[in-house]
Amino acid sequence: MSAVIVRLMGGLGNQMFQYATGHAAAKRLGVPLLLDRTFLDSRPAGMDWTPRDFELDVFAAPIAFADPGQVAILRRPIDQPLHRRLRRLLPSLYPSVILERHPGLDAAVLRCKAPVYLEGFWQNEGHFIAVAEELRSALFVPREAPDARNRALAGAMQASVSASVHVRRGDYATNADTARYHGVCPPAYFHGAARELAERHGVDRFFVFSDDPDWVQSNLSFPRPSEHIAHNTGRAAHWDLWLMKQCRHHIIANSSFSWWGAWLDPRPEKEVIAPARWFAGTDTPASAIIPSAWTAR
Repeated sequence: MSAVIVRLMGGLGNQMFQYATGHAAAKRLGVPLLLDRTFLDSRPAGMDWTPRDFELDVFAAPIAFADPGQVAILRRPIDQPLHRRLRRLLPSLYPSVILERHPGLDAAVLRCKAPVYLEGFWQNEGHFIAVAEELRSALFVPREAPDARNRALAGAMQASVSASVHVRRGDYATNADTARYHGVCPPAYFHGAARELAERHGVDRFFVFSDDPDWVQSNLSFPRPSEHIAHNTGRAAHWDLWLMKQCRHHIIANSSFSWWGAWLDPRPEKEVIAPARWFAGTDTPASAIIPSAWTAR
């Protein structure tokens, strides 16, 4: 069957980038989108990366998985040494496989033809801007209704000049290799961004999300009242994205999760402040990842 097959890797934010890119390509080509979750499900001996689970089923987006046989055929240029060497020399022989070549927009995705296998993180809205409205209003919306606690928080966010603040630490802080590549945003970044939103955009209340709330409580302060949200854990983490979307402005970390929290907010007047350096271990500019309307600090 002709289709767009996209490989899933990483946590929820990365899976959303991969789904969005695959969905846009599949819609353009008029073929189904199929998801390859074999990497997510693998737990090889000696693995040195953070294990992740399939998480997209919390959203209303339709889910269909690829047949392992079809994946094996399309992945031959990647998995078999002979084909891998040939592909390196003559990539045009293998148009049915697109591997991400660099962070940012990869025009090859926009030109691909079905069947095609996409492997990458695709962290740039240019891969799926054509279906932005559908992603925001129909696909990346929770399958279930919010509970009373999250509804009350959403009401408070909508009733104030609110800003979401996402502080990503977790393995960025605890895994030495991950820390060298990604790095963590320092307190000075969050303090400066919060002052800017309070002084220039009238933000009067901050809502703070983090996978390390104790560190946030001990190291960050805000120029206006703040509320720390830490109850949406595990399979409920997508409710933090939903809550971030309710805020009028956003301070994000170098995190695909907070990227989506800000991007799902459809307000054209929103101010989004993002770190100028997205990866500590590379020279990739933030402009490769964040939309041009956002502010890099």
